Amino acid sequence: MTFTPITIGTRTANISIADSSTDSPQQVSLAGVGYTKGKAAAVHSGLTGSGQIAIPAPTGRNVVGTEVIYLTDPTRNDPYVSSGAKRELAVRLWYPTMPRRECQTAEYTSPAVWKYFAHLVNVEPFHVATNSCLNAPVSDGEHPVVVFTPGYTATFTDYTFLFEDLASRGYIVASVAHTYETTAVELAGGRLAKSVFGSHLDNTWRGDEPAFSLATRVRIQDLEFVLNELGRLNAQTGSPVNGHLDLSDVAVAGHSMGGLTAFLSAQVDHRFKAVLMLDAAVPEALASTTKTPALILAAGRQQWDAGECRLWSDLQGPRIAVNLQGSEHAAFSDWIWLTRDAIETGPMGPEKTMSAVRDYVAAFLDANLRHELPSPLLAGPSRDYTDAFVITQERSLCDSR
Repeated sequence: MTFTPITIGTRTANISIADSSTDSPQQVSLAGVGYTKGKAAAVHSGLTGSGQIAIPAPTGRNVVGTEVIYLTDPTRNDPYVSSGAKRELAVRLWYPTMPRRECQTAEYTSPAVWKYFAHLVNVEPFHVATNSCLNAPVSDGEHPVVVFTPGYTATFTDYTFLFEDLASRGYIVASVAHTYETTAVELAGGRLAKSVFGSHLDNTWRGDEPAFSLATRVRIQDLEFVLNELGRLNAQTGSPVNGHLDLSDVAVAGHSMGGLTAFLSAQVDHRFKAVLMLDAAVPEALASTTKTPALILAAGRQQWDAGECRLWSDLQGPRIAVNLQGSEHAAFSDWIWLTRDAIETGPMGPEKTMSAVRDYVAAFLDANLRHELPSPLLAGPSRDYTDAFVITQERSLCDSR
């Protein structure tokens, strides 16, 4: 079998092999990770010479705070190391905070991690200006929560343009760096943990099915543990989020492999009240009905694949799919603004595409976590986003583009 990628990301398929055996036909699951040479060159060119760049400003009315919390699961040995060490995670929070005279602007990511990322893509590290105040207090009251799991080998800051925007609209985002899968993350005490799977940044990642399966299983356990810990911290006097998490209204979201992880986590953990799948990697064999409200946000589908069509039919609760026509897999990540137009965004262009991602995600969360009347964005075509093709509850995904 030959896999010829046309964009960055993971793709899955199944083949059926018929022979004379009693168990014929056999079903074989396939997975591939794509990162084309042409795209690599364009991304490198977009990053070279970026002396300073700023994350696009969030659109909500709240000032944004951010903080990293470090967690250790005493019940689990880390599956990626042989030392018997317990599983450690870093989780970055973005949240609404009160306006203050003094705001220590947060770094995009730790200097050690940023230096390592720059090394992998062969560029000089450059400064990224964020819109977040480091370790600022959370605004009064309870806020709905979004737990996020990134793409394969991606890390918890790779979607900051979306997270800062959600925080400015009053949500608390908890983004998880899946230690030893994520390209690199700084753990408690400044220890740098690098991926055992390679990285999407230098195209060294493992693309085999055993790697995907292991990473997905570990991610599901990580998300369950993080949600447990958020509950503990919400009840703990003196914790940064004490009393501020509305844990009756929690969504799980993810991009690429993270989108698949989010769906599977919502299946097994009913504390998640909504699921968002951003250009998710969906195997054709995935079949499990759910009534959890779901958003499928897709990049540039000319035809939905069999796995996505089957997933759509298994969504028995509120569901909506949005196809951003002409965009590519990485358009949902910070690559859209970091790489100077190296990422395909179709007729809308990068700014309009970022706005669409922010607005469709927020509209879905407002309807399903805040229980507000659904936005007209979720009802069909929009004058603001004419190249966003919306498939609503009652329509068939397979008969749509």
